[in-house]
Amino acid sequence: MKIYKFKSWLTIAIIGSVAIVISIYTFAFDNSNKVKAAINENRPEIESGKLEEPENPQISSATSENTEKDEPPDSVNAELTSPNEPQISSSQPSNGQPSSSQPSNGQPSSSQPSNGQLPNGQPSNSQPVTPENSNYKEFFKDDAFLGDSISEGLSYYDFLDDNRVIAGKGLSIIKGIDESDKIIALQPHRVFILFGVNDIDDRTPSSWLVEQYTTLVVKLKTKLPNSKIYVISILPVLEKLVNNPHINNVHINECNLGLINMASLEDVNYINLGALLNDSNKNLYEGDGIHYKSDFYTLWLDNLESVCKVSSFN
Repeated sequence: MKIYKFKSWLTIAIIGSVAIVISIYTFAFDNSNKVKAAINENRPEIESGKLEEPENPQISSATSENTEKDEPPDSVNAELTSPNEPQISSSQPSNGQPSSSQPSNGQPSSSQPSNGQLPNGQPSNSQPVTPENSNYKEFFKDDAFLGDSISEGLSYYDFLDDNRVIAGKGLSIIKGIDESDKIIALQPHRVFILFGVNDIDDRTPSSWLVEQYTTLVVKLKTKLPNSKIYVISILPVLEKLVNNPHINNVHINECNLGLINMASLEDVNYINLGALLNDSNKNLYEGDGIHYKSDFYTLWLDNLESVCKVSSFN
């Protein structure tokens, strides 16, 4: 009897255990399916292989901004490869006068040479522009200019006729004394002298330059007794742009003081052309801080016309 009861309880326990196991498995299986279904509903693109990671807007914006800073716009690139102002060039033909060719900026201008250099051998950022109604050639047709590469610009930019300008690159006051024979042959009404760019090294005493000027002036006065002689002041430089520390305005002023005294002693005219240059027109200088763009020459010639029209100078 006891054995029978024991077997009955054992059977019930086994059945109960099996039922519990089945319930637990069923519950776990259902929950697993629900989790998978939820995952599949929320991330359908992952299983299909179509999900792409979203872009971080901040990173994308920063990258774009950095790109814009590193790469200049087209206008800036254009400036780096093509200067704002066209290049001017110059070449020397056999007659000693600068030749010319057409500039490439499309602006109206006189012709210019093509080797990328000014008469002075310096790169230029200006183009020769002669005023439409200019009468400089007519006004100065009986006059002559003697000087270095700065004076050469008068004919190079076509303001004056070549045969009225005896000047050239590297021409010093010593060479100018010899070149003055060409001036004498012209028998001009007025002679304008401007040297200095090749003689203003401060290691050379200003007194030496004045002595050479005196020699030149005396020669011209002797050979051209009826000509009016004008000594033009040595022009100031932009010292920040000049590569030679021995070319400076202190020494230039010292030289000009000597020339003023010499002009007074020799009874010739002195013109302070440097007075026309100031902080407001520094743009008239070329990049070397010594030579000048074409607009300077209109300023110069207008000044000379005014001086010459004053009765005391005629």
